[in-house]
Amino acid sequence: PSALDEKLQALLARVKDGFVPPVAPPDASELAAAERLVIDFGDHAELLKRLEKAAKSMKADTARSWRALQSRGVFRGSGPAPGKLAFLFPGQGSQYVNMGRQLAEHEPVAAAVFAEADRVIEPLLGKPLTGYLFVDAKDPQAVKGAEEALKQTAVTQPAVLTFDVALCRTFAEFGIEPDFVMGHSLGEYGGLVSAGVMSFADALEASAARGREMTRVSLEDNGLMAAVMAPLEVVEKTLAEIDGYVVPANINSSAQCVIGGSTGAVEAAVAAFQKQGRQAVPLAVSHAFHTKIVAPAGGSLRRALDGFDISPPARPLVANVTGELYPSTVEAVKDILVQQIAAPVQWVKGVETLYAQGVRAFVEVGPKRALKGFVDDILGD
Repeated sequence: PSALDEKLQALLARVKDGFVPPVAPPDASELAAAERLVIDFGDHAELLKRLEKAAKSMKADTARSWRALQSRGVFRGSGPAPGKLAFLFPGQGSQYVNMGRQLAEHEPVAAAVFAEADRVIEPLLGKPLTGYLFVDAKDPQAVKGAEEALKQTAVTQPAVLTFDVALCRTFAEFGIEPDFVMGHSLGEYGGLVSAGVMSFADALEASAARGREMTRVSLEDNGLMAAVMAPLEVVEKTLAEIDGYVVPANINSSAQCVIGGSTGAVEAAVAAFQKQGRQAVPLAVSHAFHTKIVAPAGGSLRRALDGFDISPPARPLVANVTGELYPSTVEAVKDILVQQIAAPVQWVKGVETLYAQGVRAFVEVGPKRALKGFVDDILGD
């Protein structure tokens, strides 16, 4: 660390005198060093500002101080150089209007993914996917209409999947391939494409079928979901005291969980958490996903899956249902995808499985960075 600090101070002095490093990837020997610092920058002013922040953080040199700088393009590495690489694919909730538009304009491989999605989705939804997704950002009415469309599960799911795959294939163009993959809920279908289990076209149809069948479930009470900022043991203890059906639906991190179940029970649970002084917020969803409420959609999804060409994973893939590696047989893969609809997302266990497999670098391959926060929390120590 002291030698790294010396290098940092020397570079800072040069940059203050006007030096700007040439545009190039980091030197391989630098990245393999036992103590590392990587700074992303756009111009001289941004580099100087970030170097000054790094120099200040170097005085404390704690994981907490460096974590605060990650969103500003400053990354600290210590110990053995990073091991294996995992791609993490987000699902519903990460979407926004015009996501992927700039990527498709600049990267032909991404444009090809959106074009393929348009061909597959138009017969299913009545118009091309980009017709829902890409609009004039300066037209408030068009933006509002697209936002409403993206609230529909049947549109959201193929839209997010398309962006995930477009970004994944763009990475591949730059020679970046993962050793392992894992997706969150719908994002698992991005993992399936990356692992060679399904073609992109089949995954689009499967995700559309998944969304369609889940939203077709019509009960007197379609249920409710809520995000709770509390450890799993606190969540489980509190839910055990609630009358009615409510369960952990997404076990996202050591400090955050999404619960789901019957509307009355979830509302009672939210009130109980708030009484404890914990943050608990109902989510705007049509159904209580990943609970037994949407289990009836499983039969229709299974019939749809039987019509697709499914292969065993060619790349290790972690399942939401178990938090462990996917099985190697096609029938078992289908079974897991059917179970995934009503089973909780075992995200914490999945991240721990990846770490146990030697993964040390996690890349969120999707529109936002929700999963990065979960990984930071789970592997914070």
